[in-house]
Amino acid sequence: MQFGFDAAVRTTQRWLQQVFTPADSGSATSSADSNATTCKQDDVSQAAQNTRQEPMFEELPEDIRYHIHSLLPVQDAARAACVSHGFLRSWRCYPNLTLNERTLGLAGKKIKGREIDLICIVDPILKNHSGLKTLILDLLPFRNISASCLDRWLHAAVHSGVKELSLALSSHSEESYSFPCSVLSGEAAASSIQSLYLFGCAFHPTETIGHLRRLKILHLSCVHITEEGLEHLLSKSFALEELEIFKCSNIICLTIPCTLQQLKFLKVAWCQVLQAVEINAPKLSSFYYSGTALLGISVGDSSQLKDVHLVHPPCILYYARARLPSIARNVKSLTLASCGENVNTPMLLSKLPRLKKLDIRLLGLEPAFSPHYDALSLISFLQASPALDSFILRINQDVMCHDSVVGDDYIYLRKKPEFRHEHLRQVMITGFRASKSLVELVIYILESAPSLERLKLDTTDSDDRSSCTSRKPCRCSWMTKSNVADAHVAMEVAARCIASRVPSGVEFKVLGPCKL
Repeated sequence: MQFGFDAAVRTTQRWLQQVFTPADSGSATSSADSNATTCKQDDVSQAAQNTRQEPMFEELPEDIRYHIHSLLPVQDAARAACVSHGFLRSWRCYPNLTLNERTLGLAGKKIKGREIDLICIVDPILKNHSGLKTLILDLLPFRNISASCLDRWLHAAVHSGVKELSLALSSHSEESYSFPCSVLSGEAAASSIQSLYLFGCAFHPTETIGHLRRLKILHLSCVHITEEGLEHLLSKSFALEELEIFKCSNIICLTIPCTLQQLKFLKVAWCQVLQAVEINAPKLSSFYYSGTALLGISVGDSSQLKDVHLVHPPCILYYARARLPSIARNVKSLTLASCGENVNTPMLLSKLPRLKKLDIRLLGLEPAFSPHYDALSLISFLQASPALDSFILRINQDVMCHDSVVGDDYIYLRKKPEFRHEHLRQVMITGFRASKSLVELVIYILESAPSLERLKLDTTDSDDRSSCTSRKPCRCSWMTKSNVADAHVAMEVAARCIASRVPSGVEFKVLGPCKL
């Protein structure tokens, strides 16, 4: 059945290409509902009659025609409404609207007066719409849209029963728009909205905000919201499963209440003044944090927390080794990205007994990393993780240039393996360098991981070498002559100091710079 619908969609799109000339393209979105645009309805209808295809759609059962229409991209759906009475009826029930500069035919238009054109187009579309499931208002290129128009569009969407609502506004607007709490205070919002995405506005929820009993996804990006306002919002969102907070600069302490019994995913990124995160959601399984400062993180019940990403804070390796066993003991997948470490990773007795996948990224440039940082100290994470299956270490090209082993034919392993990593099967290091401590780390792994199956050392810091082509260069193309020279030295060191130690059953690869 789906194949038949796909064929009908392709037929419809070919028909529309015959009807519309390039000069008409992009203008049809509005003309389905308004005479204020450049689409000439009578001319296009006559063209549609000339193709002798349009009556086929009129003869289809209404529910099938509606379904075919709903599968069309929004521009094609609007164009079809211009030239078919049947499609005009279904256009007014078209479920997924993405209204932006391109779909509204305003790309390339003069900046002056574009807001007026925008209003003339969007007003009739939303006024005449019903059965809306998704509304994406991507208005980033428009700087002076009146608050009354935005209020009107949002209320119309909620009244139509929208399930996914997204609003993105320019940060360069003359006046900051405040998202109206009244949009979320009625029964229409409570019974319909499942996803809410806000970008570039203010939002000040109060205790009068309605119970958003179906809201599952909430993303706030560059939104001016206070801790108190966020607390009111979360207290009325009992069904929330996913929460993202990005560049919200008024939050110092983020508290996730225990009433969020269904919350599984939490991402907090680049909130400038944030100092602490207190998590009391009992079913949280994934936590992502990105920022420039270490936080005070507390987790009330970490039994379900299995996936943790801590990205960019300095000394995050030290922090994670010291704190994670107490705040995320059951973690299975751990990603740590540090912009600098001024002390070695400590050797501790605490464990991460269920950790299976460990991804460590050393992002910083010297002197962000101490010249005395010892890569071999990373075995602290290996020794803390008896169930570890996969270990990935990604190193910025300039992080470990201070500890050269050029000229050394033999590396003496300072730390003899005290643990056997029985489950460790795969190890990959990108940005591999001729660093004595790094070579020691690889030798330690070879001598302590009897189940090892694959060891890959990549002398570039490219994550995906499969995309490296002359037409689509990867990170290799950004390497300086010095980087390339270092990479060749690293390959020689790997061949001299590591290759002979690799057991015969281990797949061993050393990758140099791409030959583009």
